[in-house]
Amino acid sequence: MTRADSASGRQIDAVVFDMGGVLTVDPYEAIRDYATELGVPSDTFVGQLRGPEFAEVETGDRSLRDYLKFACCDVQARVGVRVDIHRLADCLAAGQQMRPEMIALVQDLARGGVKVGVLTNNAKEARSWWTSGVLPLESFAAIVDSSEIGLRKPTPAIFKLTAERMGCHPARVLYFDDTEENVVGAATSGLTAQLFVDAHHCRRVCEQSGLL
Repeated sequence: MTRADSASGRQIDAVVFDMGGVLTVDPYEAIRDYATELGVPSDTFVGQLRGPEFAEVETGDRSLRDYLKFACCDVQARVGVRVDIHRLADCLAAGQQMRPEMIALVQDLARGGVKVGVLTNNAKEARSWWTSGVLPLESFAAIVDSSEIGLRKPTPAIFKLTAERMGCHPARVLYFDDTEENVVGAATSGLTAQLFVDAHHCRRVCEQSGLL
C-alpha cells in the first residue's frame, strides 16, 4: 500500500517512530528536576546522557549500572555534589511512560494497513520494559534497538537497516524523532524525516501524507 506525501510528492509506505521522547514522555524531565534539586545546572545529567559513556550503553558495550556509577562519580568529582545512584536510576525510569495519544496513533496506522516501526537508541536493560506490554508489539513490523545491533543514531547504517527491516525504500519511510541530530541523520540517509513536536502535529503529518 502506497500513499502520496502531499507536501513533497514522495510516496510513503511506512512510518517509524523514535521511542524516547516520541512514543514516551520527555525522558529528561525527571533528571533535570533532580539536577536542580542538587543545585547543579539542570542539563548536567542530560549532557552525560548525550556523551560517549552513554553511547556505549546504547550500543550494548556498557551496562546501565556501570554508567550510573560513572555518572555519580563524575558529578561528584566535577562539582563536589554527591549523587544518589538509586535516585538517578529512578529518574531515568521515570521517562519510561508511554504517551497514550501516540500509542493510539500507532494502532490507528496499523489498523489502516500502514507498516509501523520503532527505531530507538536504548539500553539493553530496557528491553524487558518495552516488551512487558507497554507497547502494542503486534502493531509493529519491526523494532530496531541500538543495543541489539551495536549501532546507534545518527549513524547512517542504522537508518538504512531500519528501512530494510521495514521492507521499504528509505525515501518511502516517514520517520519521527525529537532530536535534531537524528532527524538530520535520517534525512541524509534518504528517509523522509520529521522533527517530533507533539502527538497532534505527528498525527497531522500522517494525515497529510495520506496515511490516515
